Amino acid sequence: MERYVLKLSDAVGSCVRFLALVSGLLLMALMMLTVAAVSLRKINEPIFGAQDISEAGLIAVVFFAMAYSGWTGGHIAVDLIGNVVKGRALQMLDFGVRLVCGLFFIIVTWMSIEHGLDALEYGDGFNLLPILHWPFYFIIAFGSGVFSLVLFLLAARSACGLPEIKVK
Repeated sequence: MERYVLKLSDAVGSCVRFLALVSGLLLMALMMLTVAAVSLRKINEPIFGAQDISEAGLIAVVFFAMAYSGWTGGHIAVDLIGNVVKGRALQMLDFGVRLVCGLFFIIVTWMSIEHGLDALEYGDGFNLLPILHWPFYFIIAFGSGVFSLVLFLLAARSACGLPEIKVK
């Protein structure tokens, strides 16, 4: 099983790095949009719908980067139990926590798909621009699904006694 977990780790690592790259590029584009919107507002020529575009873009930025953050341990963590529990018991505790979190994000994925289908049916959209909400619910579902896969894979790595992922 360890061999399969390592092969899957390589594939998932490449996928989440690509999503993080896309997220970073979107964040740079949103930053340029914000600078342009603020600058043009100073000369009384605001960009119509800049806030709607920013809100929509931030959804992709967050949910595309979330899996990479979990994969590399880039999230904020408080290590209280690691000082008390050591060795195999800590690995099994990590396995359980990651498994439960993975299940939670499966529910987030499922609920996002449901809300996306509702938004598709009712035509929900943003305030100023005719941008529909449903694609962004599916972006949330995709990002949450990839993150749940990352959590399940990290749980498998803990169960096999494999080390944490190191950023190259």
